[in-house]
Amino acid sequence: MDDTQVGAQLEQMKNFILQEAQDKAAEIKTKAAQEFTSEKGRIFQNEKFKIIKDFEKKQKLIEVQKKINLSNEYNKSRLSVLKVRDECVREVISEAQKKLAVISEDKERYTTILKGLITQGLFKLNEAKVQVVCRKEDVQLAEKILKECVSTYTSKTGKTVDVSIDKERFLPQGPKPDYKGPVCCGGVILSTLEGRIICKNTLDARLEICFDQLTPIIRTKLYGPTASRKFFD
Repeated sequence: MDDTQVGAQLEQMKNFILQEAQDKAAEIKTKAAQEFTSEKGRIFQNEKFKIIKDFEKKQKLIEVQKKINLSNEYNKSRLSVLKVRDECVREVISEAQKKLAVISEDKERYTTILKGLITQGLFKLNEAKVQVVCRKEDVQLAEKILKECVSTYTSKTGKTVDVSIDKERFLPQGPKPDYKGPVCCGGVILSTLEGRIICKNTLDARLEICFDQLTPIIRTKLYGPTASRKFFD
């Protein structure tokens, strides 16, 4: 084989190796491009999924916050309505207190009432020794009717009772236009067993009991029945 043939054969081998290298490079490049495209798609889908989940989470938070805000506004509105209603009911009770304040001015009527309150207190306590606290301005009246109250209690129960008027402690004075301190419209507080058992039988206390019992009725009269209320007293 001469030099020309050897050169041709070497050239052929070189071209073959070069072609193999180019084909391999093209194959690697194609595979790399495919892997890149695949990885890019995977990353894109993952990020897209994250964005969607994050959006959904934020959307839910917004919806929850909207509901909370609506609930807060509803509660504020409801409390405002209830406050106005309570103020109206308080006005009703205030008017009742004003009328209660003048009861003691009618001496004959107040004497009968005070007698009934003391006697009722004796029945409630049902003890052998009772102390009565009244307003300072009612001490003389209480002393005057005390014997009759005890007599009524004894005749009904067959028991004796030792009743005394406390002349050191008094209930607040009756209401006056310019007086801003604590007041009492009348009545008494009875106690026994050294003050361990008490019967609060003042006109103010009785009005408060009536107020508590009649509040639902007063509200119904003022505003009508509540739609959500299923049961009535």
